[in-house]
Amino acid sequence: MRDAPARIEDRWGGSPPPAGADELDQLVYLSTLIGREPRLVQPGGGNTSIKLGEALLVKGSGTDLRTIGRAGFTSLSLPGLAALRNAAAMSDADMMRFLASCMLHADGPAPSVETPLHSLLPHRVIAHTHDVATMSLTNLRDATAERLIAELFRGEIVYVPYARPGFPLARTVSGMVDRMPRDAVGLALAHHGLMVWGHDPRECYTRLLNVVNRIEDHLETSRRSRAVLGATARPIPAAESRRRCAELVLPVVRGALASPEGGRVILNFDDADGILTALAAERLPALVARGMATPEHILRAGRLPLWLDLDLSASADQLADAVRTQISRQRADYEEYHRRHAAAGERPLDDWAKVVLIPGLGMITACRDKRSSVTANLCYRAVLETIANAEAIEAFQFIPEPEVFAFEHWPLERRKLEEQDARERASLLLPRHVAVVIGSGSGIGRAAARRFAEEGAHVVVADVDAVAGEAVATEIGAAFPDRAIAVPVDVRDDQSLAHLVQRTVLEFGGLDCLFYTAGQAPRFAGLTDIRREDLQRQLDVHYLGAVLAVGAAGAVMRRQRSGGAIVASVSKAALAPGRDAVAYGASKAALLQALRVAAVELGGDGIRVNAINADQIDTPLFRQFAQERAASRGISLEQQLEAYRRRNVMGVSLIPADVVADLAVLLASERFRFTTGDILTVDGGLPEAFPR
Repeated sequence: MRDAPARIEDRWGGSPPPAGADELDQLVYLSTLIGREPRLVQPGGGNTSIKLGEALLVKGSGTDLRTIGRAGFTSLSLPGLAALRNAAAMSDADMMRFLASCMLHADGPAPSVETPLHSLLPHRVIAHTHDVATMSLTNLRDATAERLIAELFRGEIVYVPYARPGFPLARTVSGMVDRMPRDAVGLALAHHGLMVWGHDPRECYTRLLNVVNRIEDHLETSRRSRAVLGATARPIPAAESRRRCAELVLPVVRGALASPEGGRVILNFDDADGILTALAAERLPALVARGMATPEHILRAGRLPLWLDLDLSASADQLADAVRTQISRQRADYEEYHRRHAAAGERPLDDWAKVVLIPGLGMITACRDKRSSVTANLCYRAVLETIANAEAIEAFQFIPEPEVFAFEHWPLERRKLEEQDARERASLLLPRHVAVVIGSGSGIGRAAARRFAEEGAHVVVADVDAVAGEAVATEIGAAFPDRAIAVPVDVRDDQSLAHLVQRTVLEFGGLDCLFYTAGQAPRFAGLTDIRREDLQRQLDVHYLGAVLAVGAAGAVMRRQRSGGAIVASVSKAALAPGRDAVAYGASKAALLQALRVAAVELGGDGIRVNAINADQIDTPLFRQFAQERAASRGISLEQQLEAYRRRNVMGVSLIPADVVADLAVLLASERFRFTTGDILTVDGGLPEAFPR
């Protein structure tokens, strides 16, 4: 599992805070140094604070230390917070209301739930990490953990038995403060990481690295002296074989983890060597069933991973059956666990499983979006390393099952997720969907790729022009981080199409929407002058490439069993004949018929297939088309565009590409859930191209 050196390098001064930086700037600098070191915290975890006069500045809830700025800290009154010392008990809701009453600026971020602990400790600068080293010691029996901490630090670090984060932990530590050694510099929190303090951010950082690196040195000795995960229990297939198998398995997993109400998940797939080696170890199935490494990991990566024991040499159908059967069985186990602990009316969670481990294949994480799935992956990597380190010392153990359940259903966190779900349902057409837009380097496809992203989808920008596709994906990614990738594709090449589908599945786990809008400008020629190569060029892009793309997308959607939507742009040429355009028109008409057949074949799987008849859309391809048509007729481009305007009943010309993009998104959404085999027009009204 180890992908980085054990000891953490001191990076203070590598890119120092600007000259004249105040102490809050230095706290920001300390925080980002911690947040960008994966061996200290996982994304979203950890917190920092500083006491300035009568104010406590502490990291806001939900703020990421990697990217935090001054605005990410909230200011609270220390005299006001002092009332916590006299409180015997406090619910989470009461605690958050109390903290809000102590805020000095009402528009600041909500305080971290660890604010009471930061306030009750008398030290000026405090950093709280979920570093792998400390978690490896604090996920042992209390007696063992306390003994090791005492031997390693001789009173500099004080061990704190487990208490639930928030007010209970603050209350526990408050009762210990007066008994702590004068030279103590931090706390080792059972199952909850490390807190280190100093007079200023630099001293706090130096002490933090000193503590973590001393633990790392001890762990290195333990790892060398004991084989912990057992012998390799199964072979690891070659990379290409794994990828082919993953392409079959991931959509099945994605569909099986979708909620009954239709809430989809976005997957992350990790088959790094360290992951595969760990999953092949004979003792790992029993060890991962013991739990996570810190309560924070329950929120990010779930209560327990699913373990799928698959015969990777089996057929596609056999693999799918095995995945669904094993997930169903483990869902039943989860529901029994839920019944053991749930209060009346407390529902099982939709996101009950976020990590899936498959020996020989890799680790899958499943969350609401790609960024969350990557975070779950990083958290569970830390868990696997913590397990191995703890087993090298004695035996890994986590918090009791009732505490795990309480964290899964923690009202503060569940409320945030429920509010986020409600916002998605109210404002987005395609949340948590995966959309592939073929021909998205420019024109209609570019506009559509942006619209799919705006409506919540993760987007694969696919175009024969790799540079243009990358530019569109970068543009989308700037507005919607981690939600777009570019994949070059030549629809005339079967291997290129296969690569597009595999890359989509391995990146996001599956496919929900395909919009095919790849286009090829025709060579205008009368029927008596047409050449075979003219026909083939148009058929390759508008018919053969499209049909093969629709078939490949439909196969993935079928494996997911979550329905899906396929939309293709066929243009008015599919319905209305155009002089000297037999190759172009025939290819579009053939595609329209193929889409109708696809609607018949895929409808039983809940997959809808529709077409858009678009004409004179303002795109580079249409302008080229119009220019060539004008040249063939011996007129100017302006005259040709005027002819287009006069022929439609609304008298419009050069329709914006966004209009077609809007329709493509609507057709892919639940708004058109009962529409398939249809063709909708965006052309200003061409009587000869009216569908009916």
